[in-house]
Amino acid sequence: MITLNEAEAVDVGLSSVEERNESRVFQALDSLTGIAEGFLSENEEADASRVILSISDIAQAAAQEGMELVTINSVLAFGKLAKAAAKKGYKSALNRAMVATGKLGRAAASSSLEAGSKVAATTLMEIWNFSSPEKKDREEMVAFSLLLRDIGSAAAAQDMEEALLNAITCLGEVGKKIASEGLETETISTLLLLEETGRIAAEKYFDEALSSIALSIEDTGKISLKNGLREAALQSQWSLKTLKVQAEEKSLTNSPIVTEMALDSFKLTDVAESDENTEKLQEIKELQRKVYSNL
Repeated sequence: MITLNEAEAVDVGLSSVEERNESRVFQALDSLTGIAEGFLSENEEADASRVILSISDIAQAAAQEGMELVTINSVLAFGKLAKAAAKKGYKSALNRAMVATGKLGRAAASSSLEAGSKVAATTLMEIWNFSSPEKKDREEMVAFSLLLRDIGSAAAAQDMEEALLNAITCLGEVGKKIASEGLETETISTLLLLEETGRIAAEKYFDEALSSIALSIEDTGKISLKNGLREAALQSQWSLKTLKVQAEEKSLTNSPIVTEMALDSFKLTDVAESDENTEKLQEIKELQRKVYSNL
């Protein structure tokens, strides 16, 4: 396959999406991925980040046109570039690839590309594991959770419960990992997003998805309690109580039982929200809004 230069690859990629010429889109993406890898190896992080954005533009257009194989190929390219950036310690390029992956996963789900959305969520988790916990800042951790929430929400909107389940599993893993690292604010943020996704699942009558969310919240709550994150553990209980009501109101089959059992598995006193708790939650939601606006 002929390798294109950067400008040619961008032009060919975008025009070939319009023409639905899949092989030419692949040629453009392969060329751009190779160019980005070259920039990373030559310590040109800014140039690599620019190329990642170009790949993202082509991939987004392809997802909107329903080109699932191109979408999956693009996600895998982002994962490859994220790994290369992580090895070099290039946080900006790593974050660029991470955000591009999440946004492409959301676009894939919005276009009913189930496989593409699943690969994107799984790749996000792989990117999470590329860097150690101490190298992630608070906003980066919140961004991961927000992107997974977006993929799940978009999947639910298209009635794709399997894709939603996949995103939920990944989001739950993030919550458990953060809780195990003793990071309370970030843990509560993830719990709030799991609860939000649970409400969406209830609205869609996705019984299995809601049950899965309840189990993830339960696991995160138990880890929080073990690590002395009492406010996060309390948030787990509040979220489970909310989802239990949602499940019962929708007369779902299994999730009311699952949420009830999850609540019974660990009991905490002082579960009523105080002014201090409410203020803390508002601060976290404001943090989420800030991070989301910068994605």
